[in-house]
This record gives sequence, C-alpha cells and structure tokens, in this order.
Amino acid sequence: IVPWSPPMMAMFGRNRVDVEAPPAAEAPPPGNEPQFLDVPAGGSTPPPEGAPTIQHERSAMAAAPSWSEMDTTERLNHLKTEVLIGIIIFLSQLPESVAFAFLASMTPPTALHSAWIIGFITSAFGGRPGMISGAAGARATIIGTFIGTPERVGLNGEGVEIVFPSVIISGGFMLLIWYTKFYRFTKLIPESVLVGFLNGLGLLIILSQVYTFRNEDNTAWRTGSEMGWMVFITFVSWATMEFTPKMPCRFSNLVPSSLLALVVGAIFEFALVRPLGARTDTIGDVAEFTAENAYPVPFMIDPQYDLSKLNEPDIPGRIFVLSVLLCAVGSIESLLTAEVVTEVVKTPNRPDRVMSALGVANIIAGFVGGMGGDATIGLSKMNVISGGTSRISGVVASIGVVLCVTVAYPLLNLVPMSALTGVMLVVGLHTFSWPSIPYAISACLPVSVREMAKVGNYQLLPLLVDRYDAFIMAAVSVISYTTNIVYGIATGVVLACCRFSWESTHDFTVTSTVREDGTKLYTAHGELFFATANKFHLEFDYVNDPEHVALLLEFEPQDYSAVHAIRKVMHNYEKAGKHVDVRIHGGAHDGGDEAPNYESKTMLMAEEWHRARPAVVHDRRRSQSE
Repeated sequence: IVPWSPPMMAMFGRNRVDVEAPPAAEAPPPGNEPQFLDVPAGGSTPPPEGAPTIQHERSAMAAAPSWSEMDTTERLNHLKTEVLIGIIIFLSQLPESVAFAFLASMTPPTALHSAWIIGFITSAFGGRPGMISGAAGARATIIGTFIGTPERVGLNGEGVEIVFPSVIISGGFMLLIWYTKFYRFTKLIPESVLVGFLNGLGLLIILSQVYTFRNEDNTAWRTGSEMGWMVFITFVSWATMEFTPKMPCRFSNLVPSSLLALVVGAIFEFALVRPLGARTDTIGDVAEFTAENAYPVPFMIDPQYDLSKLNEPDIPGRIFVLSVLLCAVGSIESLLTAEVVTEVVKTPNRPDRVMSALGVANIIAGFVGGMGGDATIGLSKMNVISGGTSRISGVVASIGVVLCVTVAYPLLNLVPMSALTGVMLVVGLHTFSWPSIPYAISACLPVSVREMAKVGNYQLLPLLVDRYDAFIMAAVSVISYTTNIVYGIATGVVLACCRFSWESTHDFTVTSTVREDGTKLYTAHGELFFATANKFHLEFDYVNDPEHVALLLEFEPQDYSAVHAIRKVMHNYEKAGKHVDVRIHGGAHDGGDEAPNYESKTMLMAEEWHRARPAVVHDRRRSQSE
C-alpha cells in the first residue's frame, strides 16, 4: 500500500546502489538512470516481471495540466478518465468500509454513510485533489477498543453511543489544528515510526478477522461443514484479490480485484454451497441493509441508540480521550497521505484546507450517526497512479457509495462474510511492511552472520542496519497492537527525538584561543540546548583565564536550559572578578584563530536571559532580520 521511498530502500538495504554515490566520472547521463527501483541488496538480479520502474513512476508523476490549459478534447478525455476511475474507487471502497465497520464493532451503515460524507466534502473542498477519504482501518481499530464486543457480529457493541459525540468533538479538534497551524508538526514523524505504524495496523486488521469464524455469541469456534466452507470461500476470495491483478492478461484490471473477490465468493455461496445443503453467513444474515438504515439519521433521534447512557459519570472522560485519539490518527493519516499524493501528482498541497475540510466532514458525519473518517492511503495511491489527479474522481466515488447504500443495498446483503474476510486479509497483508522483518533480524545479528545469509548473489538480509531504528519499529508495532495506534506513534516519536538529542550532544564542542589583545575567545560549535547545557559550564577555566573573556555561540540558545547554562558561566566569571562578553554569531565556525570583529547582528547576553522573557527573544530575532 505504501510505495518504496528512497529513504526506506536505503534503510532496508533494498537499493544498495544508492547507499554510496558513484564517482562523478561514472555518473550515468540524464535519461540513462538504472531502470529498476527495487534492486536486491548485494546483487544485481532484476526484480520480478511487472515491477515498477523509474521510467514508469516518472511518467505517472508528471504534473497534469490544469482545466484552463486544456482544449475541449482534452477536457472530455480528462472527464471520462476521472469518472471511470471514480467508479473503480467506489467499488473498491465498498467492501473495505463494510469490513471496517465490523472491525469497529459497529453496523455497516455507520461506515458507509461516513464514507460518502467524508469522501464528498474532502474531495470537493479539501486541499489535496486526488486524495480519497472515507472510513479508515486505523480509526476503526481505535473505536473498537472503546466499545464492548457486540452480542453477535453485525450488531453495535455496548457503549456505541459515545462514538458519535466523540467524532463530532474530534472534528472540532481538527478545526483547532487548522486554526493554530499545528499540522506543521507532522514533519517530526520519522520513517521508522511510519513502518511500525503500518505493521501494527496490519496486525490489527489480520488478527481481527477471526471473529468471522466464531459462533454468533462469540463463545466458540464454528464447526463442521460450515467451518470448512467458510475457510474455502475465504481462501478463494483472498486468492482472487491477490493474484488477479498479477495475471498476464489485459482484462485482469478491468474490474477491481476486491469487488471481483466478493462476486466470486457470492457465486460459490449460492451456486455451490447452498445447493449442497450447507450455508455460510452473509452480510444480510448478520447486519441486513434495509430501507430503514439506507439514509443517515441524526443520532439524537435514532431509536436504536440509548442516549441515557451518556449520563454515566465516566462517559465525559471516555468521550474526550476517544475524540483526541480520533483527531490524532485522522490528522496524521490525512496529512501523510496528502504528502504521498503530492509526490505523485506534482501539484500544490494545501494542508490547511485538508484539515479544515476534514474537520467539517467529521462533525457532519458524527451528527448523522457515522463513525467518521479520514484519508485512505491505499485508495488514494490507486487513484492518482491510475490518473485521478483532480477532485472529480473522489466526488464520483462518494456519489457511487451513496447510490449503492440508498438504492442498491439488496446486493450488499448477498456478500458472504467469509469473502469479506478474504478481502481484509489481503488489505492487512499489504499494509504490513514485510521488509522490516529481515531488517529487524539483521539488527539482532553481527555483520559476519548477515554476510553469510545469501543465496548466490542475492543478499537475504540487509547489511547496513540501524539497531535503534529497528527497536523503534518493533516498539511502535507492539504498542500499536496492544494499546492503540496513536500511543504507538507517540512513543515512536519520543524515542526518535531522544535519540536525536543524544546524538546531537556528540556534535557540540567548545574550542578556545588567545587573541592578540590578550583576551581569551571561547567558541561553542553546535546547538546549545538541554542535552548539551548540563556540562557546558565545565568547559571554562575560570581561575586561569584573563580578566576579559569572549564567548562566541555558533547558534542562538535553543531553550531555557541553554539560557541558564550561559548565565551560570557569566556568574562564575563574575565571582572570579572577570568579565565575559557573550555574543551570538552565525559564522562562528569560520572564526579560526582570529578574533571575529562582530560586524554582524549580535546581542549581549545580560540578566534578561535569566527571566527568559519572550519579548527579549522576539526583539533579538527582529533585530537580526532587520
């Protein structure tokens, strides 16, 4: 689902050619770059037939002309392409949305209504044309941990009433993120955390499918011929979705493989299983679509919900926590998916409009009894690579979903549950980042053992690994699976930041020289912040230094710890009866043995640093910019 990016290929050793740049004289001329993106580590064996190439990706990523730049023929062709792709997207989105509803312990209409509401608003008014939004797996897994297991599959779990106000509040939080521009902090999420996030989500999707093979009250496994036929239909549906797009036939991609898997499963159910006297459950057996649930209804007046449960004393806290988690996972998924789409279509991305449209859409979806939603990276990637680069395909997909729910819902009742399980197994298997497994294994082995793990010229295990990154991937995966995805991402970001802070301490040094006028110059190279500030005052010789000392900082102090460390140095020199002149100079790394003349904008560090007043910092930055 997530394409290989150059950092990920280098991380997993899948593109060893890029680890060390070739000499300039051997660089290939433009247009003669290596053909394959995915070269096995340690060898030159080409990838399997049909693997994507650089040339193919470049053609797919060419920026499409705007509507005003097209002539009439181009506009008609563009419109035809967008409509056809929108139909394919909606046919692919239907089974996923139904499965995510079961994953969240909610009825399928709550996911399908959310899919078209979220999809239409974000496609029509959002800031990333080409991105597809709807009911998402990460959101479903979080909701499923907050409500009880339903009495049987297809019903709402106990406490489902907290979901709708949580979705509304999460939409409000998204609007707050839009207003405060907090969305800019998604750049702090490293690649290793994203890999762990995908692994945790994949595990949740795969292992959650066991509910299909449990009996109605979830107390025991199904037995006999019913169990055998369910396993058979699951396998057939999985194989259909997995291998049909890989068939060397031009007709293999005419119909979405997920839809074809459901059709094949239904054919086996009604043409083979039931004529033989057996049967398996369909969606109509566990959660029937009817005219009563074909249209969205405000949850406050829907008789199937008991709103009196919202008066329990622990409900406000649960609603707040759930709304924060839904906001976090929805914002992260949507903003990262928008970046993936931007890399493909090469048109401007507006993250502010992404968040504002997503917030409004979730407020409306929660109001009408939906589970809310956000961007779906798999469908978005499918859309833009197929040529759906504008808003039209997403709007068409949402219209298709609403027509299917309100008009063609009897067809949904015929889909076997085991066929839906086969589809979700493919989704989970493709969500999991399988290259992270050999990467994690390599992190536990010495280099000599890694070098022996190869078949011919093919290196089975990557040789260049970062053990700390492997630890982050594993930690995020485990925490995402055992608790929820937001906690896993937060833990990964904290671990990555701690690692960066620790590594930055090794890049911080203090050098000293004696100038011609007899004063001593100390130059601090690197960032002075909380991790480097603790022992900063030990770098100075307060007793033997001359009466006049100069301290030159390469960068401005980053936090209060740095400010306090500078003030401690000034205080120690004052106690020794000496004067220290502290200045900030962006070119400190060019100082050498000569005394800088301080002609650039500088600032004397004084007592104001002790109070660390924002106005002082603001005035200094303004003077530097002036």
